[in-house]
Order: sequence, then structure tokens, then C-alpha cells
Amino acid sequence: MRPLNRRDLLSASFVSAVATLTGCAAIPTDGEVNHYADPRNTASPTEAIDTPTGPVPGATPAEIIDGFLHAGVGTTDDYSVARLFLTESLAESWRPDGQTLIYNASVMTEETGQDTFMVTVPTSTLVDGRGLATSYTEATENELEFTLQQVEGEWRIATAPDGTVLSRTEFGEVFSPFTLYFYDPTFTQAVPDVRWFVERPTVATSLVKVLLEGPAPYLEGGVITAIPPNTALTRNSVTVENGRADVQLSGGPSLQSASALDLERLRTQLTQTLSNLASITSTQLSINNQVINTQDLENYREPAINAEVPPFVLGVENNRLVMRDNLSASENQSLVFAQDGVAPAQPAMNYSRTSFSFTAADRSELWLATLSEAQVVHRGVGILQPSYDHQNWLWIAHEDGSVRALAASQSGAEPKTLETWLHGQTLLSLAVARDGARVALVTSTDGAASAWISAIRRAEDGVPLGLLDPVQVGADISPDGVEWVSDEDVILWNTTTAETEIVSLTGQSTRYDNLPDIEHIVTGNGVDQVVATNKTGALFIVAGNGWTRIESSLSALNYSG
Repeated sequence: MRPLNRRDLLSASFVSAVATLTGCAAIPTDGEVNHYADPRNTASPTEAIDTPTGPVPGATPAEIIDGFLHAGVGTTDDYSVARLFLTESLAESWRPDGQTLIYNASVMTEETGQDTFMVTVPTSTLVDGRGLATSYTEATENELEFTLQQVEGEWRIATAPDGTVLSRTEFGEVFSPFTLYFYDPTFTQAVPDVRWFVERPTVATSLVKVLLEGPAPYLEGGVITAIPPNTALTRNSVTVENGRADVQLSGGPSLQSASALDLERLRTQLTQTLSNLASITSTQLSINNQVINTQDLENYREPAINAEVPPFVLGVENNRLVMRDNLSASENQSLVFAQDGVAPAQPAMNYSRTSFSFTAADRSELWLATLSEAQVVHRGVGILQPSYDHQNWLWIAHEDGSVRALAASQSGAEPKTLETWLHGQTLLSLAVARDGARVALVTSTDGAASAWISAIRRAEDGVPLGLLDPVQVGADISPDGVEWVSDEDVILWNTTTAETEIVSLTGQSTRYDNLPDIEHIVTGNGVDQVVATNKTGALFIVAGNGWTRIESSLSALNYSG
């Protein structure tokens, strides 16, 4: 074997975030874990990215291969430098966006036959042609075969797989996260689907193409799209002129017979997705070569991206359940519940502030309350923090992994048991996303904790039926709690180690100072409304990368959701 070592690379384990790409059939125990790795937080600040250059005269086959791999960072002019290492025929057919292999250790090249070489890539993350990334708990060896031939006395690559091979630092320089938008079944909430693409002039085309193909596998069955089946780009590109993206579509009967509402939803989905690009300020939609003008539809509202949470809080004050206009409005609060012998814990409130829930202190009873009455609606062992979705379903989870949903607005309704993938797992935390299409969870198996995101499967009438196969949230810490900070961010915490961390779908991860005796975290709108409670009932808010105590008579609280 003749090894070819590229530059010394960062050897430390990388910070990872959420994989929104490929679903798992069940919780993985090794190998592929389907989560994003964060290229920015792991790139070495001292490792400079060299500008790629073409082949030098007299280069050996191994040097040609190495030069070609390194030229994957040169995205300008459709990877013109990389194509210089290829024969004329391969230069015309090679697709750099076929896939990208990202590595943290040395790439090895071995001559396996006459003019044939095998490149072994210890892959930590793979990004496929749809921008879907999959990371691995341990590097997976991918073998790429190259054949070379001489062209006018110089070695050139005659056959090679589509795609590029990049170090993690190179990946961070070349690729960026972009968010596609799909929708919850009510078409009122936008659900993000993060992909990775090279930021170059063709990225608008890439985004529209993958949007037409549908959501990431883990979201399938939990979200909807406004794009009818068999819809495609009429031309193979999306042109952008003076800030306007020209999207020309063609399709089958469903597209041709689409109503004005259907077309406006389609335009919304394209516009919200293309809003990733600063160069695009508007979208022109054409169907079968006919421009579709914007419709002024009565009562039409675009699905909300990262919908705001009302500032109201529900809290526990001296064993009474009270509601305030905001966290600090102690002078303006109303009594929700008070009963001798009942000490409310783990409060929750729906988005319209008409339904309230809490557990008994020992987590054996779940209460449901309005402003006029309250009753026990469920009993069990180890009831976790309850959570509401925007369709007014109350989510009830137990440490044994069972998950139920209760129609909070229906008098006398019984909790419905949902189908999940949690069998045999200890469930430590569950929180419903504000879009009502996903949940975040923390599970434990044999003492090892992991965080997950799972899409919700619902019936046509909105009734929750189950949780779909999850994707893992890669984090620095081993969490035992999770909450949504926004539609793309979750906060994780560990009550034993006092560690806290925010992880984003877009590949960012932020560690915060340890908070001794932390017990729970609740969230409103963004980091500014992250509130932690400790075991003595004291409240803390985020200040920079640390925590600062705030004075409050509340010992536990929650925002809507």
C-alpha cells in the first residue's frame, strides 16, 4: 500500500447538532446516528484553506488524485479547477454535487491495479445530493475507485465517482445550511427542514429541486407540502434577476387544476424557502409557461415561521396556580387553582390560556383545569412535564416510555395512547414543538442518555396517532431534559452535572455555564426568555453564556405550550 496523507486535520471529536436528514427504523445503538455535525465550531482556527490550483506538469497519479480531492474547495465557475484534473470526457459528466464525504482523519490512497487506485475516506459525515447529512458515531470507511490515463503525456483521472471529499474545516468553508419549509397538517405552522449546500449561484435551483422532492425522511408522514405530485421545474434552473426568483413549474392534473388557494400556498412555500437567500426579495411563479399573479385571497394567512409564544406565564406561588401577564408582572396576576392538600407541580398552559394542567408533587396525578374548575384526568407513575400543542391536545408522557394525548377542550375525554418507538426506553423528557408537527425527547438506555426529534403522525382530523422514527440530537452533554427555544433550536440540560447547552438544526451549538442544582428549564421566545429553576425553587435567566438569578415569588412556571 502506498498511503497518501492530506494535511494534518483536527483530531478532536466534533460538536454535532441535529440531523434532519435520514430516518432510523428504531433507536440506533451504534454506527449511523443521523445527526448533523457542526463544521463551524470544530474548524481549527489555525488551519488555512489553500486556494486550489490545477495539476502541475509531471505529477504522479497519486498527486493528481490528491490535487483533485483538494480542488473540491474551489467551487467557482462550476469547480473549474477540479475539472482540470479530469479527462475531457469525465470533466463534462462529473457531478460535484452528487455527494460530499467529510472526514476528520487522513485519507489513504492505494494503487490496486494498473492505473487503478482506491481512495479510503474515514467518513464522519456524508451529505448526499439532496443536501441530507448523516453523521456517524464512529468514522465509516468509504472506498472510492479512480482510474487514470495519460493525456498528452500527463496523468488525468478517467473515471471517478460523483461528489467531493472535504476535511471538516473545508466543509465549513464551502457549505452552508439552508432551510426548506413544509407545513403542519393545519397549514398554519411552517416546519423547518435543514439541508446543506454549497453557497454558489446555483443554490436557488438546488433548493427548489429538493423542495419539489419532498421533506427529509424523518418528517415524512408528519408534515404536508403545497406542491402537487409530479411537479417539476420546466427549465433546469431558477434564474434570479434584480432580486426576483423566476420559478417555472410544470406538472400533472393536480397542478393544472389547482385552486387559487392551492396556488397561493405553493407560492408561499417557494417564497419562504427562497428567503434563505439574501439575493432574493420576491418570487415569480409560472406554471406551464403562464405567469401566476399573486392572489388577494380573503382571510388567507401565510403559515407562521417560528410562531411567537404569548408572554403570559403560568406559575406556582405558595401552592397556588396563578397566571401572570408576564414573568415580572406580580401585581397583575389571576388565580387559576388552589385546593387544600394539593401542591401543583410541572404547570402547563395552552396557547389560548383557557386550559391549564399540572401534576401532583409526586408526579402520580395529572390535573386539568379551567378558570372555573379542575379535576384529575390521569393517574400513573413518573408523569413527566405535560405539554400542549396548538391544536389543544395535552401531551402526557411517563418515564416508562408511554405517551398519551388528551383533547383538552373536550369534557370527559380520555387520554389516547400513542404508538411510539420508545419500547424498552426510559423517557426522561418530552416537549412538543410550537408547530405541532414534532416533539423533542430525551431517552435513556442502560444509563446512556440521548436526545431525539420525532415527527408526529396524526389522523386527518388532527388526532395524534403516534411518533415517527426519530433523528438524534448530537450534543456535548448527556442530557436528561429538553425544551424548544425556537423552531430550529432546543435547549438541553443535565440535572446531575448541571450542564446546559443549546443545539440548533442549522449546525450551531452553544454551551452555557453550569447551573448548580438545576431542576427544569422553560422557554418563551428565544434565548431571552429561557428560565431555569433549581431544586430550591429559585429562578434564573440567561445572561451572556451564564445564568443570573431573578427575584420572583414563583417556584415553578411555564409559558404556553
